[in-house]
Amino acid sequence: MKKTSLTFTGLAALMLMTTAIPAFAQQDILSRYEAETGRDLAPDGAPPASGSGPGVGAQASTLQDPLVTGRELNPLRIEGFNQSIEQIFPMTPEMIGRYREIYEEQQRAILDRPEPEALSTTGLVSLEPGEASPMIYVSPSVATVIGFYDATGAAWPINQFISGDSEGFQVLRLGENSNNLTISPQKRIGYTNIVALLKGEDKPVTLRVRISDEQVNHRHDIQVMRIGPNAELNNAVSPSSRTVEEAGNSLLLATLSGVNVPSDARPVRVEGVDARAWSYEDSVFVRSRHALLSPAWTESMAGPDGIRVYRINAASVALFSVDGRIVRAELKLP
Repeated sequence: MKKTSLTFTGLAALMLMTTAIPAFAQQDILSRYEAETGRDLAPDGAPPASGSGPGVGAQASTLQDPLVTGRELNPLRIEGFNQSIEQIFPMTPEMIGRYREIYEEQQRAILDRPEPEALSTTGLVSLEPGEASPMIYVSPSVATVIGFYDATGAAWPINQFISGDSEGFQVLRLGENSNNLTISPQKRIGYTNIVALLKGEDKPVTLRVRISDEQVNHRHDIQVMRIGPNAELNNAVSPSSRTVEEAGNSLLLATLSGVNVPSDARPVRVEGVDARAWSYEDSVFVRSRHALLSPAWTESMAGPDGIRVYRINAASVALFSVDGRIVRAELKLP
């Protein structure tokens, strides 16, 4: 006798009949349909009916482990994962922390050193034969600025410059037509020299540069005892003079900068005008931004920023020009 398979239409008829059939009979009908058609009547994501039949075991497994992808973890995969972690991160977090501490201690021992004494100095250059070159002290991690000025205190631009050791010392000009150079040593020990040719001057200025752990020039201003292209002529410099005599200028320079003033020079209090003064060797050295009119001075020098210093005979009264006015000042001699 020929076997007749259940159709979907027949299944619908059977389902209508199951309302009067016990539960175990209903399941038997559904199982027969699944076996003959190969179709799973349980909707996606819904739990299958209780009992046995194709698809029931697979759905139960899916509900128990929702991450089933065909690549479930197994001992080989776990071992490979652990080996990869060991290769990429061979040290534990605690070991990494200790390694960093040891590394920092070693770097501190190699690189850390006392900070050198900071210097801000000035110097004179006459460009005469036999003159000693100024010494500039530099230090690693510090940029030293060298400024060039003429006898009137005006900035003197640099045309060209060269370093004797361009690999060990980085020398840069601060902008086009600038009068400032910066020096940064690229090593911890050594020395070199710098040759700078100023605008409109045939004779170059030479500087000696030495690396030091004890002191470093943060700034060094060099005043060339000649009239530069940007000269601001005033009563401190003769307009007809191309050069300025150096005699006595070391003492003028000390009072001009306010540093390295002789220890036996006695301060003089100035009242009535913004000025400073010192009494030294029967003379008075007056430092001010204002032009001194009286008494007549025997020597004078102008520095950067319009500061002037005058050497006069001992006097208790002086006259200054302040914004076009004549101002009387009193010098309290010691």
